[in-house]
Amino acid sequence: MPQDLLPRIFQADLDRFYIKIICAALSELPLHDDVKTGELTSIEEFLDNAEKHTSNVVACEARRSFALALAAIFERQLQIWALKHFAEEKKAQVTTTPFDALLRTVASEKKVDLADASVGNKITELHLLANVVRHGDGRSLTKLRRRAPHLWPVSPEADTSAFSELIQITDNNFVGYIRALTRFWGLADHEPGAVIDPPY
Repeated sequence: MPQDLLPRIFQADLDRFYIKIICAALSELPLHDDVKTGELTSIEEFLDNAEKHTSNVVACEARRSFALALAAIFERQLQIWALKHFAEEKKAQVTTTPFDALLRTVASEKKVDLADASVGNKITELHLLANVVRHGDGRSLTKLRRRAPHLWPVSPEADTSAFSELIQITDNNFVGYIRALTRFWGLADHEPGAVIDPPY
């Protein structure tokens, strides 16, 4: 059987993007939990509060963007791997198959257990999150709110028109996502020396 080093390459690419880009950027974009609401007593307090609020907006937008990027990288990797291994008559369907169906099909054909450490659930959550980041409120948001209420640590008001803007992606969320993605490729790596769980 010929070597299949793509899972190892994909795992390494995701790991490097997470460590060198996401972690490095997030360390420069802390979230402030002491932003005040209501009346402020001085112009200095107002300016300090405004700076913290703006910093939080930038940090939240960066986190949403990084979640989208992680999901996009993995989806492209999955398509590339499917094109390498699918029979010729199935290859034309790879780019038109919905993500969830492609994930299940590839996992089934290549003996990757999506139930292992909830890998499949976490990857699906990330994919839904990416759709919400891309499109805003809609069907994916409804599914995401049911599946991942932890992304809204503060309950949105019932009349809020943009629930997608209130998503809070924590460092722990990112750790969960990168663990699931790299574990998927670790489980898919059947060559000697495979790493199931890179240290995070």
